[in-house]
Formats: sequence, structure tokens, C-alpha cells
Amino acid sequence: MPHKYASVEGVATFVHHAGRTTLPEVVPDLSRGEVVLCLHASGGNGAVFAELLQALAPDHSPLAIDFPGHGRSGGLDSLGSIEAMAGFAGAFLDKWGIARAVVLGHSMGGAVALRLALERPAAVRGLVLCASAPRFTGAAVPAVSRVVEGKDRRPFFRDAYSPKASPEVLRRGFLEDLKTDPRALLGDLLACRAFDAEADLARIAAPTLVVVGDAEEPAMRAGSERLAAGIRGATLCRVAAAGHMLPLEQPAALAGAVREFLGTLP
Repeated sequence: MPHKYASVEGVATFVHHAGRTTLPEVVPDLSRGEVVLCLHASGGNGAVFAELLQALAPDHSPLAIDFPGHGRSGGLDSLGSIEAMAGFAGAFLDKWGIARAVVLGHSMGGAVALRLALERPAAVRGLVLCASAPRFTGAAVPAVSRVVEGKDRRPFFRDAYSPKASPEVLRRGFLEDLKTDPRALLGDLLACRAFDAEADLARIAAPTLVVVGDAEEPAMRAGSERLAAGIRGATLCRVAAAGHMLPLEQPAALAGAVREFLGTLP
């Protein structure tokens, strides 16, 4: 997919987009259908949405960003809180003159999308919350803390994938993980552990689609179900043969669910 950099809050921010490449600092054509902004998970980057962007591109204008300290964006550390990440995503929308967007968030990105919808409801036309929850356990914090302290090797979280995940998908996930420093991953995990939007779900006004894999671990699957139950009018979509890394494992199924959802927006 095409890509370019945008300067957002002083950070060189890597943007994955669809359509023809344009000159630096020139916003690509975003006139097709809905603008869909994709936000990645803890320690991730926007490349995990490559197939989704490609599938949506003929009819819509999908984008994905690498948060500061992630992937190919500038910076070394996590922004440190879901609120700061939501502020950064909003600043990106402002930078590119996007008044309203459908915001798709994967895991941590879902938390950021929720916070953005709460703080700037006029900017969020719709929400797609993929493998996400209104709060997180922080179960991986101890393991990643040991890595940052130099006491252990960086783990590969195989349980984030379906048992049916192919070796190619696992390899790609491993390589994408390596693009982000463990310090940024730890900052993300701590931000997620401090996040709790359970009491705020009833305030979400945007049309919402919640997507969860049938091989998602139980706590996260329950969290997705609470999102669907707590957000007025939300729809829950279950995807077969997918774990927590659903955008990598089943991008076609995710794209199909998103296209159908976009078609329902008023």
C-alpha cells in the first residue's frame, strides 16, 4: 500500500493510505466513500491493516497510522496513556483536514477509538472495535517488564493467534512485532492497564460494530461482548478461525464485516 509521512504534534508520523501516492505533506485523495482511520494494538503498527486497506480501497478511503515510537514513526516511547493517544489521533485528523471519520481500533486501538469518540463525538462517524474491550487486565506487563529490564528475551505471544493460524501469518506477526521497541510496548500495556471505559459506554453515540474472533482468549472475548452490550445499538460480529490478531489472520472476513457496516451508516 502507498504510504507517506505527516508531521503531527512534531512527530514524523508514518501513514498507510490507499490511492495514488502524492507529494510529501500533500494529503492523498480521500473522496471515496467513508474515511476509515485504523489504529493499531499495543506494540503494533499500521502495517497489520494492509490487506484491510486494500480490500476497502475501491469504495472507501482507508488510512492507518503508526503511533509515535511504533513501526516507522518517529519517537522512542509510547505516548503513555490512552487519552494521549486519542489526542494524537485527533491531531492527525485535524492535520489532514478530516472533519469526520469511521475509526477502527484493534485491541489498544479500540480503547483509543472509544476515548476519541467520547472526547470528540463530532469527529467520529462510526466505530469498529476489533478484539478490544472496555478495560484490560495487563497480564503481559510482568513478562515485558523483564525484557525491558534486560532479564529475559522478548517473547512471541503465540496465544494471540488462533490454533489454526498458518506459519506465514505467525512469521509476519513476529516480524511486525520486531519493528517496535519493547519499551514502547511496555508503555502501551501500562496505558491499557490504567484504562477503564466501562462506565462510559452508554455515552457512546456513534454507530458501532464490535468484531471478535472465535479463538479469542476468554477475558478479551468477554470484554468484546460487554462493549456490544454496553454501547447503544452496537452490533457484535464473530469471526471464525481468528484469535486476538484477527486483522492479520482473517483480513477478508474483517473487511467484509466492515464494508457491510459502512453500508448501514446514515
